[in-house]
Formats: sequence, C-alpha cells, structure tokens
Amino acid sequence: TGHSSGGWSSLWLMITYPDTFGGTWSTAPDSVDFHDFQKVNLYRAGENLYVDAKNNRRPIARKNNKVKLWYKDFDQMEQVLGHGGQLHSFEASFSPRGKDGKPVRVWDCKTGIIDTQAAKNWNKYDIKNILTSNWKKLAPQLNGKIHLYMGEVDTFYLDGATRNLKRAMENISADVTIELFPGKDHSSLMDQKMRNRIRKEMTAAFLKHHPEWN
Repeated sequence: TGHSSGGWSSLWLMITYPDTFGGTWSTAPDSVDFHDFQKVNLYRAGENLYVDAKNNRRPIARKNNKVKLWYKDFDQMEQVLGHGGQLHSFEASFSPRGKDGKPVRVWDCKTGIIDTQAAKNWNKYDIKNILTSNWKKLAPQLNGKIHLYMGEVDTFYLDGATRNLKRAMENISADVTIELFPGKDHSSLMDQKMRNRIRKEMTAAFLKHHPEWN
C-alpha cells in the first residue's frame, strides 16, 4: 500500500510484478493517465503546463474549491531550489537521460511549453495505457488484486486521471476496485475509516490464500 507518490509506486509494483504481490491498496496515487497529468494532457500537441488554451493560469493545488498553488509558481520554486522537487521527480523517474546527463525535460521551465516527443518517453509508465493494452495477458495475475481509492476533490487534481482509469477498466469489464469518495481531498481521504477498511481488506486477502493463519 502507499499514498500519493507511494500510491503510484505500489500500483506500479503490483502491475509490474503481479506474481510477487497478493494485492495493492493504493490511495490518491500520482497521475495514472498522462492524458490527465493534474489536468494537463501531456500527449496533445500545443499543450502548455503553465496556461490553458485560453491563456488562463493552470492551478496545481486547491483547498475547499479555492486555488492555492499555480503550476508556474510551483515549478519556478523548484528551479530556485536547483535540484527540483515534486514536479521534476517525475522527469527523474520517467524520462531517459539526456546528453547533459540529466533527465530529458518534458516542458520548458521558462515558457511551460510541453515537448510531446519527450512526453512519449513516459508512455511506458502510463498505468492506464499499460493495463488497457495488456489486460488479457495480465488479467489472470491481477484479477481482484488492484484496489485504488481517491478523493473526488483531490487537492492536486489527481482525481481526473483516476476517473479516466476507472472508466477504461469498466469498459473492458476488468476485475479491479477503483473508488472515488465524495468530499474527500488528498489528505482527508486517509481517515480512520479508510485505514480500517484497508486493514480489513488486506487481512481478508491474506487469509484467503493462507487459511492456516485463521
């Protein structure tokens, strides 16, 4: 299990090593579909990380339906830090190494313009693409093992990608559990009720395969 980036990582480990793990309970994972990278379509030509098609600033975080952070401000803060932060951790994880030895940039840090060719490198880490393209092969190993829980109003707009994954998996009748919880954001999702639910479901999954522990 894991939350946020840990949620994405636990989900990635599950689909990459399906015979190693008995299940995953991933909460509020980072974008599971790069057609909706926190409201930005990285694959679409002409996209800009900082502004939308109408030249309006793009938000990256909200609280109680009020914007708290903007993409450009957040990204430029990472530039000041030098080593980057949350946004550029994705490039460090998903991009190949460039000629300068650093991860290939997917967007221009001055203009926000997205390099869709560079973004294509991320496709092999696009969880929705992996699952929908390979479900027939993966289904015997993953049926009933994936549990993904997300707040309907995620603080960092991660709910959009999860909705896309949920629809895609429903369209192919995949045996996965993907739920969005009304009124819950990135933090409030993980309340005691959710923790209890995950613990019970994990225990049930373990005992199903190890009845001798009952």
